[in-house]
Amino acid sequence: MKRIISTYLMWISAVIISAAAISLPAHAQTVGNIRGKVIDERGGALPGASVKIKGTNKGVSTSTTGDFQLNDLKPGSYVISVFYMGFDPVETNIELQAGQTLVRNIKLTGSTIGLKGVTVSAVIEGQQKALNQQRNADNIKQVISADLMSRFPDLNVAESLQRLPGVTIGREQGEGSTVQLRGTPGGYTNININGEQIMGTQEEGQRNAQLDLIPANVLSSMEVIKTLTPDLDGDAIAGAINLKTPTAISMKPQLSVDLGGGYNQLRNKANGTGNISVGRRFAATEALPNGKLGITVTGSYYKTNNGYDEINAQQWQLKDFEDGKGTIYFPTDIRLVYLENERTRMGATTTIDYSFNPTTSIVANVTFNSLDNDATRYRKRTRMQTSRTEFADGVYTTPRGRGYNEVLDRQMDNNNLNMSLEGETMLGKVKLDGGIFFTTSRFDQEAYAYNYVTGNVPMTISEISGDYIQATGETDPKNNASLYTYNTIEANNFTTEGRNFVARLNMTLPYKIGSNYASFKMGVKTKRMHNKRFRPVSSTFVANYAGAAEDGSLNNFRGDEEVSADFLDNNLSFGLGVNKAATMNFYANNPGMFNTSTNLTQVSIDSYFYDAIENVTAGYVMNRIQFNKFMLLGGLRVERTGVDYDAKLVNQDADGNLTSSVPVNSKYSYTKFLPNLQGKYDIAKNTVMRGAVSFGYSRPNFNDLVPSRVISILNATLTDGNPDLEPAFATNYDISIEQYLSNLGILSVGAFYKNVEKFQYNSVITLTGNEFPGADAYPDYLYYKTYNGDVAKVLGVELNAQTNLTFLPGVLKGISVYANYTYTHSRADAQNRKNLRLPGQADHTANGSLSYTLKGFTLQGNLNYNGAYTATLGTDDASDVVRAARYQLDVNASYRINKRMTIYAEGVNLTNQPQVEYFGERSRIYSKTFYDFSVRAGFKYRY
Repeated sequence: MKRIISTYLMWISAVIISAAAISLPAHAQTVGNIRGKVIDERGGALPGASVKIKGTNKGVSTSTTGDFQLNDLKPGSYVISVFYMGFDPVETNIELQAGQTLVRNIKLTGSTIGLKGVTVSAVIEGQQKALNQQRNADNIKQVISADLMSRFPDLNVAESLQRLPGVTIGREQGEGSTVQLRGTPGGYTNININGEQIMGTQEEGQRNAQLDLIPANVLSSMEVIKTLTPDLDGDAIAGAINLKTPTAISMKPQLSVDLGGGYNQLRNKANGTGNISVGRRFAATEALPNGKLGITVTGSYYKTNNGYDEINAQQWQLKDFEDGKGTIYFPTDIRLVYLENERTRMGATTTIDYSFNPTTSIVANVTFNSLDNDATRYRKRTRMQTSRTEFADGVYTTPRGRGYNEVLDRQMDNNNLNMSLEGETMLGKVKLDGGIFFTTSRFDQEAYAYNYVTGNVPMTISEISGDYIQATGETDPKNNASLYTYNTIEANNFTTEGRNFVARLNMTLPYKIGSNYASFKMGVKTKRMHNKRFRPVSSTFVANYAGAAEDGSLNNFRGDEEVSADFLDNNLSFGLGVNKAATMNFYANNPGMFNTSTNLTQVSIDSYFYDAIENVTAGYVMNRIQFNKFMLLGGLRVERTGVDYDAKLVNQDADGNLTSSVPVNSKYSYTKFLPNLQGKYDIAKNTVMRGAVSFGYSRPNFNDLVPSRVISILNATLTDGNPDLEPAFATNYDISIEQYLSNLGILSVGAFYKNVEKFQYNSVITLTGNEFPGADAYPDYLYYKTYNGDVAKVLGVELNAQTNLTFLPGVLKGISVYANYTYTHSRADAQNRKNLRLPGQADHTANGSLSYTLKGFTLQGNLNYNGAYTATLGTDDASDVVRAARYQLDVNASYRINKRMTIYAEGVNLTNQPQVEYFGERSRIYSKTFYDFSVRAGFKYRY
């Protein structure tokens, strides 16, 4: 197979070189090209415009910078027809000479039809750009432009994406963080910057990058690509998200400034944001009227002091309390968490492009993003041994309960650097384009957890159903500091690194079949993905207090008597806290009072380590042909992946002591053949039908693959890798109908079906001692492992409506509606269970936005809804962890003082909706987290 793939790629390369060599002398002097830019009255670029040769079906769409290319044209007279929703169509006469590349800009004028009497705001301009790009795309995708992003009070990429149909997000520190498409796991979606994948650096080794790292303000647009074409990476069952950075578009200098500040209700702290963008083109010539050189620099800064309140009960054990109710689940471990955090996000991008002549150009881009979190976490735990707990008189009682009072000091630094150099040229009628790309991501955590513990104390709990369950006792284990003694310090320090180096080359050859214009495209690509995780030897340890009880008494380290009286939205009080400074100083000044476990430290270091390298070689061929109103695109992509993983296999005795740590290596390879067929039919001028049949796959997460074991003593968790995991493979069917409205709106309906074989899913169970050799050393620990399921079938329907109600009378013309809804259904077989819902799949997701604009003033309300989904599979329905449905209400308003200055105000999560997970049944709480609301206000300046 390796020889077949190598021969195939050599053949493609030979064809590219031969085609270029043959075409150059044969066609360079007989054909010509027309290039240019489609712009508005102010010189702004119009992406997604339809540019056609009148009387033929030869045409293209403008790029995100408004540029177009019509290649392989015979000398003669042409009429160029340009159509862009929201603007009057234009026809331009062109005289093309043999061998000439003619550059001609085409200026459009805003249409008065459909938007008569309505102020064209940045929001409407954003809709124009997004809908035109979507309308003229060959595949099924949604586009959100920078102007449209600003319609919502969203600060990072994940939060902007949640407004699109079929998108579900996960949250971290109260902000959107991870993204899932169409009810599939997050790892089934590629996250790209300028077309190439950025590496994830999450602790659990997920491939999908955390998008709270990237500010929305440094981008020009975002694409959610739901049907991949053969020239795109095939390892994305759900699709791909492509983040595009801005490029200079005008000979006039352009400046954008955004400054704002606000307030977070939960911690009563301030937040602030600042963004700036500068761009201009230079060195215009007669042949290059748009300038040879373009430079754009964009920067973003955001700082906030936020946090969250949380209750969680993540260990439920079965027992028959002989009360006539039979065997029930009992919460053996209940935790209260109070976190305060300083979060700083920065982003910057610089793009330089240079045109050597009308057919040859290069683009260089550097993008840097960072997200830093500096947190203090207070946590209380009560543990009641289920086996020693009895039920009588409506109360559960144990004589051997334990209380824990902890403080955590944590710094997390996450950053990503992307560099790319792309270029294109024409050799006769053949277009060559390619590039090299490098992305590196790094996540560093330095966290020290300090733990105080009681001896055996009596505890009771009267109610085990509901969201605010609590264990109490006559000794007041929640606040009685005399019960607690300094216990354990655990340093949870680690680094995750990810790198991706890519080189690609594509060739496009235009041709005709009769009167039908077509193009043949082929290309090769190689990429090397490297992901590594490790703990620093010098700062990793587990230390146990061995000093006198009176010296380690919590009475000596009392913090606030009441950390939060209105804890969990005023449903509970947190109680006594730990003095963080005194606790940390005591350890620093008295290291001799602590015994450091060399065994446990080495176990922590070795079990955490992995070093994974994946080398991917890919090639593809595809053909696109336009039959009047029907476009047909088909092709084949082949990807070969070579895998090389290093880890350490750690063995322990019954007491948890290290007995051996053996380096292990795993090498293997696999090849995927990915046919692809897509069609697009223009039913009418503004009505489009699309369909696609495609194949894709998704690799397991790095950490899930390596043969490692990670143990957390304080959290009582054990996580195993699974080197036998295989990539999931899917057959995808898609169809959609889109009706574009004259008032810059859209009505669309789409359906999709995915047949996913060998899907991956996360499993969590409570260890009883017989799950694997040595499991009896970890009684009642939560055991996490990822497995391959059998088959999952996912089907869904997406509805989308955007419209400006310009048909209404008078001042009501300013009302706009933005709404979408996605229904998803799945059936999966896994873990000897049939007809499960695929983990991560929510039945219902929806967005609604209602806005009103009048003479520069805009008021908008936004509602986002994510339905419930299974987060982690247990052994049966009763032990699945389910994330409950959640909605969020945001409001924003703005006033456009003049064409350059706008003031705004925003409110996020105004109803303080918590994020809830439950264990099997809604009455069994797994976690409940409150973030409360935040507000911001500021101004935007455009020049």
